[in-house]
Amino acid sequence: MAVAFLQKWFTPVQPLPAEAEEAITELTKLSEQHPHRADLASQLKEIIAAIHAEPIQQYALCMDSEQARAKLADGVPLLRGEKIDLDEEIFVRRWQRIAEVLQRHQPEAIPLEEALGPSKIEPRRFVDAVLAGQTEAIYEQMGSLGLDVSLANTVLWLSLMPQLCRHRAGLASLLQGVSWQHGFCPICGSWPKLGEYRGLEQTRFLRCGLCAAEWEFPRLCCPFCGCKDHRKLGYLHVEGEQGKYRATTCDECHQYVKMVSSLIALKPLQILVTDLATMHLDLIAADRGYFQPL
Repeated sequence: MAVAFLQKWFTPVQPLPAEAEEAITELTKLSEQHPHRADLASQLKEIIAAIHAEPIQQYALCMDSEQARAKLADGVPLLRGEKIDLDEEIFVRRWQRIAEVLQRHQPEAIPLEEALGPSKIEPRRFVDAVLAGQTEAIYEQMGSLGLDVSLANTVLWLSLMPQLCRHRAGLASLLQGVSWQHGFCPICGSWPKLGEYRGLEQTRFLRCGLCAAEWEFPRLCCPFCGCKDHRKLGYLHVEGEQGKYRATTCDECHQYVKMVSSLIALKPLQILVTDLATMHLDLIAADRGYFQPL
């Protein structure tokens, strides 16, 4: 029934943009190099195609530099308290496409395709809660519907990412010359998905898991609790990978963020691919008692 619904209401698949094609090529290589991740790589390929099944709209938010600097100086993300444009029909279709992919790969999970609607979860309330940093309210609502909260949160994140990436692109210039010392995103307020040691100097940048924003962050500081005690900060890695992949850990709050070495900034979809390529670090971190915020 869900597949028939998708076929009836979704617009025809358009040619994938270059960034999506590049990400799919990287996933194919990842499958060849690590066959045990082939199923997850295939799933992410389908999700990337689902995200781009119809054009991602351009969005513009009217905000001048003075307003932006005032918010950032107060430690407030630029989108906090703002009403962004939201085409609810497109958002719902994107949610349903992504949910259908995950449902086929995880058939034992509670169906998510029909979770949105006037009597269930309203897209605008979801988006407003995300930008307000009210994640607990989102999880409570997901749980009240009997949904798998972790899986539903993944669908929400992937459904919102394309739109918020467009907003981030439009606001990025407002961050220039502004110092942001917080571990959460200066654009949307989300936590980093991972980070980069970038360039020859290996400067540390964090990358937002929702809008793909980037911001420079001190190497000896936990993004989540602000701990700067080097005795409580460490890292995990697999032998031979420490120069490429590692997970920086904090024994104060027991959270971690994965870091990768790169010459230039990862593109938004590359963040998803890299997150999958480094999933072994998630397993190692979890085994040691570290976690990441949802």
